[in-house]
This record gives sequence, C-alpha cells and structure tokens, in this order.
Amino acid sequence: MSEKQIPIKTALMPAYYKDFHCIMGACQDTCCAHWKVEFNKKDYLAIKHAPKSPELEALLEKGMCRLREQAHHDMYAEFKTLTNHCTCQTPEGLCRLQLECGENVLPNVCRKYPRRKTYTPAALEYSLSPSCEGVLAQLWDLKEGVDFVEDPLSKEKYKIFWPKNPMEIRFFTVRALWIDALQARALPLSQRFLLLGLMNQQLMGLDWNDEAALDRVLAHWNALLQNPAPLAEDLGKMPNNTQMFLSNNVQLLFRLFTSFGSKMSGELMSSVIGDTPLENLNINHATVTINISHYNEMEKQLYELMDHSEHFLENLMVSVAFHLSLPRLDTPQEMWKSYVNLCDLYSFYRFASVCSMDKEVSRARLFHAIVRASRGLIHNEVRRTQLRDEMFKNDSATLAHMAILVGG
Repeated sequence: MSEKQIPIKTALMPAYYKDFHCIMGACQDTCCAHWKVEFNKKDYLAIKHAPKSPELEALLEKGMCRLREQAHHDMYAEFKTLTNHCTCQTPEGLCRLQLECGENVLPNVCRKYPRRKTYTPAALEYSLSPSCEGVLAQLWDLKEGVDFVEDPLSKEKYKIFWPKNPMEIRFFTVRALWIDALQARALPLSQRFLLLGLMNQQLMGLDWNDEAALDRVLAHWNALLQNPAPLAEDLGKMPNNTQMFLSNNVQLLFRLFTSFGSKMSGELMSSVIGDTPLENLNINHATVTINISHYNEMEKQLYELMDHSEHFLENLMVSVAFHLSLPRLDTPQEMWKSYVNLCDLYSFYRFASVCSMDKEVSRARLFHAIVRASRGLIHNEVRRTQLRDEMFKNDSATLAHMAILVGG
C-alpha cells in the first residue's frame, strides 16, 4: 500500500448538476414506474407517523409493506407497484405522499434520485444518472460539452483517502484525460474511444511503482489530446464489422428484454430483426437475420434529429464515466475493465438510439430508449459486470474488438 494519503477537501460536480429539477408529470418514464421502491426503517417510520388523510392512510395500508427476507439487508419496507406504478403515484404522474406530507417525508431514495454522491481520490463527487429524462434534456442542451465545477467542502465533510498504488494517487489526472479524450471533437466519437484505448493500453504496460514514468506518459497524453487530429488516419484503419456490432447488441437487447422487459425493448428488437419471433432467437449464437440496410437508414434519421452533431452522445458518455467513477485504478487490469465497460455501454446506447428511430423520429423516442437502457445497465452493476466478464472469457476484450464495439 502507498504510504501517501490524499486529503479530500473539495466537492466536484458537472456544471449542470445544480440546475437539475424533476419534470414531474411531464416525464414519460417516471421513476415511480417499473422499479421497486425500497427504503429503510427510518423512512418507514417517518411515513407511518406523518399526518395523512384517511384516503392516503387506506392506500398505504394496502400499498406499503414490510420486507421480511434477509436478502434485503438494510431495506425494511417497500411500496407495492400497481400496474407497474408506485402505490403513491397519481394519474397525473405526481406523488400523493409528497403532495400531502411534503418532500421531507419521502423515502431517501425518492428524495435523492437521480442524484448520487460518492468520495473518490479526487473529491466528494456529485453526479446525475442518465436514467432520468430530465437529466437527458440537460445533456441535449449542452452544445459546448460538459464542464465541471469544484467547490470547497466544510471541515466536517473532509475525508482522508488512502491510495493503493501510485497510479491511484493520480486518479484526478487520469480521469481528466478520459474526459478530455471523450470531448476531443477533432475526431469522430468512435475514434475518441479508440484514442482512449490506446492511452489505457500504454498505461497498463507501465510499472505503476515508477512514478517518474507515470508522470511522463500522462504528460505526453495531455499534450497529445490538445491536437489529436493527426491520429485520425491511423485510428480510421482500426477494424470495423457492422454485422458483429449489431449481433453483439441484439444479444444484449434480448437479455434486457427477457430479464427487464418493456414495450420499448420489444420495439427496439423488431426494428432490426423484423418479425422474427423472440423464441426463435439464439442468444448464444446470434442466428437471427439482421436488417443492416434498415439500420443504416435509421442511423441517418438519428443524426438528422441530432442536427448532424455527436454532442448529445458525447455528453451522455462523459456523464456516465463520471457517474460510475471511472476508471478504476486498483490494478492495470481493473483500469482496462473500466475501459471495456465504458465501450460496452456506449455501443449499446448508440445501438438503442438508432433503433428508437424506427417507429417515430423524435427526441422523446430517443430519450425513452436511453432511459430504459440506463435502468437496465447503469443501475444493475451485476449485469454490467457479467457482460464485461463474458468478453474477457471469450477473448473479446481486446482493443481490436473494442474498435468493432464502438465503430459499428
């Protein structure tokens, strides 16, 4: 273990964080639907003891129940879902509990979502999940990209971080390079992922105890990212296989459809496989016929909707990397796993975004697809880990395979 320590004395967040607000009944993918709303004993007692109307009391008597299974750990109770919606949701998409009792009576998960805060070696970081339509609307409007702001913490929030190795001491620098690579607009977004892969590949090959070598290479990449355009020709020569890109994502979509389920998942599936019955899909061998020409037409429609700019997808991936506290720097292998994880997420977001254009070309359809993808992946670490580990098991976690995964 490194003998150095990192005092955490600042808060770091995207500049748009403080401007976030719930769009309430205008949201087509309310956070009160399709998810279990579980909470601890303190939240449960606050709801039980709050003054309520007889109507709300009766509703909660039927719709709020104790959790008695050991598997729930610190979760004590939940709201039952009625037709896939929370017990407390009104027909207008509002919360009866908040309307009657105020925000402070809501369970912590309801008050905080889609916000997240966590200590990293860089700061106490505040982020917003892309599983919220209101967050996506903010990312859509950030034409110039995502900026970050840093504020001092009050002394009671100070924390000491003990890094495991000299690379982890440089987390702030490495993560800044990740974000700079994703925002290097001199290159297409797919090539920025490959640039990021080349950087991570070189960092993996270093002796992480050689701090002088670490600093030299990090300085080299910082300079390179100021003008990455000369690398475009070489990056453009990386392998590309549209059929493999689509097959990989159809398999992932099939998994999400069978385990998560939604009308949207089914529509995304039909946009590339046509009328092929789901029971005829072979998830392991991808024997389904994929309509590549139709996919290409939908992709054109998506880029027309985005005004032929990649800024929205760029902002999405920057926010995802920050929200998930990537990269992991415990070991060189964990750093590469972080990269593979981010490539996997980008590949599926791009695929789902394109497929969402099948029935209707609109921002609402695009946001709906991304929200559903985020809820199936960003909020399910077990599933993300399984998908990533399968790539390593199948020798598909190489940079060449990542080129296929992000390039289409």
